[in-house]
Amino acid sequence: MGNPQHYSLELPSRCLQLVNELWPLVEKIPRRDAPDLGPLTSTFLISISFPMITIPVERIQRARNGGDEAYANDRELDKQVTAAFDAVLNGALKDAPFYVSGHWRFASESETLPINIADGVPEFISDKLNEEDAEAAASEMNASQWVSIIRNSLAHGGVAYLDNAGRSSFGTPIKMYAFVSGTYDQEGCKWPAPLKGLYFLRIGEDQYREFLNRWVGWLGDIGMHRGMSAA
Repeated sequence: MGNPQHYSLELPSRCLQLVNELWPLVEKIPRRDAPDLGPLTSTFLISISFPMITIPVERIQRARNGGDEAYANDRELDKQVTAAFDAVLNGALKDAPFYVSGHWRFASESETLPINIADGVPEFISDKLNEEDAEAAASEMNASQWVSIIRNSLAHGGVAYLDNAGRSSFGTPIKMYAFVSGTYDQEGCKWPAPLKGLYFLRIGEDQYREFLNRWVGWLGDIGMHRGMSAA
């Protein structure tokens, strides 16, 4: 395996190759203590998708906030790639090449706090995510906000597993994910800052895997002129 020339473009491609080529094997690996709940596909997919999302976001989008002090900065490697990346993430999610209508749902909550997803996603949040408005809310949100929620969720452990009805349950197979991210009151420089609200993004497991293929395909498209391969 060679050293990437553009880490943000090549690492996700390598991870996706592992997802797609190992998927048939993972589908045959059940949880040892609960084989009736199905294979470890969710564990595999969430684990390997972490760098696929966070590396490009951190090294292209967020590196600009560090300026010359950013120590992992792919923004300057190719200004054309950076401009194409920024252009999509600065627009609406529904206009992004990797978006598929109906796959994502979004809800927020600021009134009924605190919420601890270690106890499961509350029923009233699941109800919100099942409403038709949740699909429209996801499609209309800014793509930068959308990817920030996923990035924060993966980085801070804010991932909830849901069943086929979009509910937290502990005796049925996982069929959906909820990516949960908090917003905080930064006034007064107090830490830990008070929690202001929570964002919830929901997607089915099959749809998430499709999204990862489309996400990496998009990264490949914007990097094609570099003539690189995901070796």
